[in-house]
Amino acid sequence: MKLTSPRAAEVTRDKLRRLEETADGVRRETGGNLRVRELTLRSLKALINQLREELAVYEARSAARTPTS
Repeated sequence: MKLTSPRAAEVTRDKLRRLEETADGVRRETGGNLRVRELTLRSLKALINQLREELAVYEARSAARTPTS
């Protein structure tokens, strides 16, 4: 996915924050199946990294378009 607007970046930041909170909750969890927690954390980490990358690309493009004084 390619972020194309400030609003899309804002929504992505919110999603990223919620995914990070979810991952923290899974890390703190002690019950249940350990393998399921590991796989869940792996998936969450992949999504978190993808969103961080998309935001970094968007911010780099935005900075390149913004003229400096």
